[in-house]
Amino acid sequence: MRWAYTQYWCLKVQLNPKYQSKLLLKTQDINPNESPSRDIHSAKLKIILIIFCFLFALLDCSKRLTKYNYKNYKKLATPARLTKLQSIEFNKDKLNLYAPVNLAIVGRYLILLDSKSEEMLKIIELNTNKLLKSFGHKGQGPEEFISISQIIPDRKEKNSFWIYDIFTRNLKKFNIRSILNDDFYSEKVIRISSEKNGVPARLAFSSEDKIFGVGFFLKHRLSIYDTNGNFIKGIGQLPFITKDERFKTQHSQGYIGNFIIKEASGEIYIATRYGSIIEKYDMDGNLISTLYGPELFYPEYDIVPAGQTYTITYNKKTRFGYIDIQYNEKKNRLYLLYSGKYKLSQKNQEKTKANFGKIIFVLDDNDTVLEQLELDKEIFRMIVSEDDPLIFGLTGTELLIFPINNGPKNILDNKNFAYSRRW
Repeated sequence: MRWAYTQYWCLKVQLNPKYQSKLLLKTQDINPNESPSRDIHSAKLKIILIIFCFLFALLDCSKRLTKYNYKNYKKLATPARLTKLQSIEFNKDKLNLYAPVNLAIVGRYLILLDSKSEEMLKIIELNTNKLLKSFGHKGQGPEEFISISQIIPDRKEKNSFWIYDIFTRNLKKFNIRSILNDDFYSEKVIRISSEKNGVPARLAFSSEDKIFGVGFFLKHRLSIYDTNGNFIKGIGQLPFITKDERFKTQHSQGYIGNFIIKEASGEIYIATRYGSIIEKYDMDGNLISTLYGPELFYPEYDIVPAGQTYTITYNKKTRFGYIDIQYNEKKNRLYLLYSGKYKLSQKNQEKTKANFGKIIFVLDDNDTVLEQLELDKEIFRMIVSEDDPLIFGLTGTELLIFPINNGPKNILDNKNFAYSRRW
């Protein structure tokens, strides 16, 4: 905004003789009692304008990001194969959903988070598609939560999962069989340490009994913790470079994104939420490549005061890029949910549902786009089943299933689901 104002001011000076004379009178090398020629006045005026605009722009840009730490750019080419998927909607009366915001597949169960329900967590059996149990109230008790950020399947026990409460930084482990027997207490609690460099927003377990985190960090892209929640080290450079150290936390918020770990190849992928970029690292935090597409755009936002601190806010350039990322380990396929939409309407600057998308890119182990999936409804969160060709998606009010290649028969014939509108 300030840069546009600078351009406007410079143009105003160039076009209006009144402003030209005022500017000339303020310079020491021009004597107002003399009568220099018009050419001399014009030449000096141009020099002054150039210097003034340069200095003003330099001052403005010094508060912005100067450059990025991205390297080895690779564009995700548009695939030749496009597949349209038709959604199946779970019967709302069966679940009584208010605001489903997250989900995970744990063994043969689907764990669903409904943030506005009295009992926020719901267990659904995938074979029968029936709701078996609901639990999890608001609070700070052993079986309560304040702000659930994630549902994480346990890597070793197929009927166990973890709930990460970002407000308390508690990572709680639960067993489905215990919950079905009305034992809602967590089996284990890991308290993620509060390091000086920031707080993790999303976590993932590695096969080496380490916990990786992406979040609001000051010195590194990822944090590594042990199984007791103690901070081990930070890895990876921050993707942005700024001269103002005060706002690194806010910039980290602007570059936030979901991430996955590919254990077989030892790689970490971070999908940038407000940019069309996927960062690919090795397990030591070295940036291997910067994937982007269908076009290239970086996070855009403003940093504004919020009480005694600062926060980021949307501006007219803010766009949503990759709003979710999932990995199918058995098929070795990466799934990227893409939006590409502006947060504010370009006409009236009103907020839009930009954090929703209906395009999913499917990548192989060489980061080649094999297929583009086009959904009939927009979603903001997804999970991909390991065995059956299914994508589960959330719309904010609905739980949808998108069968790939017609999907398994038990889903298509089940009465708990109903086909959505046809294409």
